Amino acid sequence: MKRTLNKILPLLLITLACDPEPVLLEQSQVIADAGHSGVYVLSEGLFNQNNSTLSWIDFTTGKADSWTSATGYSFDVFEKVNGRRIGDTANDMILYGSRLYIVVSESSTIEILDASTCTSRKQITLSSNGRASQPRYLTAHNGFVYVCCFDGTVTRIDTLTMTADATISVGRNPDGICCTNGKLYVSNSGGLDTQNPDNTVSVIDINTFTEVKRITVRSNPGAIYADGNSVYVVSRGIFDYGTMNYDSRLHRIDTQTDEVVATYDIPILKMDIADGKAWFYGYGAGGTIQVLDLATGRILDSDFITDGTRIECPYTIKVEPTTHKVYVCDALDYVTPGSLLCFSPDGHLLYRVQGIGINPNTVGFCDENVNFSTYQGPSEIIGDIDRVFEYMPAPGQFVNLLPKYEEGDNAESMASKCLIALQSGYTITLGGFGGYITAGFNTTVVNGQGPDFRIDGNAHSGSAEPGVVWVSADVNGNGLPDDQWYEIWGSEQKEGRATPGYSITYGKPAADDGDSEWTGSDSRTGSILHNSFHSQPYYPQWYQGNSVSFTATLLPDNVSYQDGQYIMSAFGFGYVDNMPNSLENSSFDIDWAVKSDGTPANLSGIDFIKIQNGVIGCNTITGELSTEVTAIYNLNSKSQ
Repeated sequence: MKRTLNKILPLLLITLACDPEPVLLEQSQVIADAGHSGVYVLSEGLFNQNNSTLSWIDFTTGKADSWTSATGYSFDVFEKVNGRRIGDTANDMILYGSRLYIVVSESSTIEILDASTCTSRKQITLSSNGRASQPRYLTAHNGFVYVCCFDGTVTRIDTLTMTADATISVGRNPDGICCTNGKLYVSNSGGLDTQNPDNTVSVIDINTFTEVKRITVRSNPGAIYADGNSVYVVSRGIFDYGTMNYDSRLHRIDTQTDEVVATYDIPILKMDIADGKAWFYGYGAGGTIQVLDLATGRILDSDFITDGTRIECPYTIKVEPTTHKVYVCDALDYVTPGSLLCFSPDGHLLYRVQGIGINPNTVGFCDENVNFSTYQGPSEIIGDIDRVFEYMPAPGQFVNLLPKYEEGDNAESMASKCLIALQSGYTITLGGFGGYITAGFNTTVVNGQGPDFRIDGNAHSGSAEPGVVWVSADVNGNGLPDDQWYEIWGSEQKEGRATPGYSITYGKPAADDGDSEWTGSDSRTGSILHNSFHSQPYYPQWYQGNSVSFTATLLPDNVSYQDGQYIMSAFGFGYVDNMPNSLENSSFDIDWAVKSDGTPANLSGIDFIKIQNGVIGCNTITGELSTEVTAIYNLNSKSQ
């Protein structure tokens, strides 16, 4: 199962009173800080989901800016102002001068916004030899913004002309950049080669914009920070799937000699610096914030938070340099909207803003007088479905989260939540083998030349969780999916490698955190294992009874273990959540639809679609294989 969105949760602002536990307060009680007008919070969303967001928390009003989008309540001020999404995986943001610069990694773009209005001034696309550069992190100096990109380059952006005017090559997969003393320092992670990462930091002379040195550090360097005459770089090492952790080190580089002068054996993942100290956290759930004396490498405070506030999954940290208030973004479970927490310098929670965006990764203080207008064009609806008739997931680790089950929900309300999610570009899960969703297109999909419809998931290389597809036409004209269904035959059915009509029954665990045992029609047995990443019940909570059964086409086992990693291989074509959405093989041709005997259905068009998880699989690291869906498109709708 991939780490993968839910409808935006209601906003709560929480602060500490004299009681030992936080109490709910009105929105007006957000606390101002150091004369700033407020903070922007960037959330990256989920990979391949186009659901990055930008939130604004206004210190002058004490509120987070919110509005009603086409699909519901939203805190995304970028979409509010510009009428579109930021893109896929917004990775970093800086405020420089009067503008915001945002890197959107998978979209391979740089968004340049007016900080006072959030209006997009320009979108720069970064590519090299026709391939996306995948920008990662930003720094700025003397009228230029510098971007390190995962394709092994650093690009310079002229802030006056808002153009990328120069690019140079550095090491493999740069994953951090900072600037001090007339030089750029770039951490070369080599992160795409998990067993042989890079271990260098490139030094770039700003005046000549040339690489002048590479400094050897420990493997897989990432976050990098400048502080006067020192640069600090976190080397993560190779991820240990046994401990589910990194073996991190912190290096101090002397910028006068560009040599490593100290290495601290401290489990840092990210940090922020103020007055010679670093507030930091490590990898994983239940993160503790610690404070480090950078000069000596001595831990000054092993647990900064003094009031018992728990942070589930810290995702970034920012220290206001004057007041030393500490802002921590909590990603919670990595798939539902996270939180921004503000702590006093002595570690007491001042307030919490919930539901700001999925995987909030950057906090930026703003001094501009901010005033947002609302985009007056048509509201953005993702995809081309307007009905979800049935949502029947099998048990799985994201069931009851994507979309979120709330007490009182039933089959009808969960189907409605799925429609909202899919029209927003958010993820829904089908759970384990057999789980399915049935939806209706807003207009007939005509059988034309080539691909006719596309279903987006969150697959990427080595992480396929294929789902099978069924289609139907509204022959009787009643608007309901009650006519004949036809299976889309993909590569595995065509080659005789699939098992049609496989049945499976899942039992409801006795406890909410229990495993769901299953039995297949060939007497195979197994479990949907409850893991440490997601604590909610995995059995759909709105189901009645103690078991649920499904029948579906079973695809071959696609899980293997290679070089210390689990690989979920993609099939050739014809499946959902099988290949990256950008690839042609993620689209479907109505001509692939067959009758029950395997002969062509010869459909002129379709009105309904059913998507069903077609694999039984599990790895001990990320759990069961479960098909995810994020959007459904009619590729011929414009020709109607």
